[in-house]
Amino acid sequence: MNAEASRDRADGRVSLDDFDSVYEAYYQDVYRAVRAIVLDVGLAEDVTQNTFIKAFRYRARYQPTGSLGGWLHRIAVREAISALRWRLVHDRLMQAVQMKARQPAADPTLGGLLTNLLAGLNPGTRAAVILHYYHGYRYREVADILGIPEGTVATRIANGLKRMKRVLTTE
Repeated sequence: MNAEASRDRADGRVSLDDFDSVYEAYYQDVYRAVRAIVLDVGLAEDVTQNTFIKAFRYRARYQPTGSLGGWLHRIAVREAISALRWRLVHDRLMQAVQMKARQPAADPTLGGLLTNLLAGLNPGTRAAVILHYYHGYRYREVADILGIPEGTVATRIANGLKRMKRVLTTE
């Protein structure tokens, strides 16, 4: 049963009662967005799972004013940024006690280059760039997902692209 197709005809609301269908329909898309933001496979899996746990827990709060995918992406992006903030705190603590986390080796492929360019952006900018260019959301939709003004989205994307271009031209 497709989650988008399971609409309650009386009021047009998407039914989240069959959450297995929602999970199956949206897992890969949400995972790809999270993976592009956190840049770590293991962390992306954890964040994606937390996203669906949170969505299930708060499914009664879903208001069908936008798409179900947009709602899930909003939760996922917030979870991803939160996870990155916690990781930053963890890394700083580890450095304070002289224990550095191992850094992954540089990846010479095009995907590795893109990952390194995205890693140079702060999480909020990275989220805006990924949602717009990778997932095809419009600025207005990215603004709704991130909970920021549309102008801020435009600024983050422009600044992110400039920073990525600057890194490419200096290498």
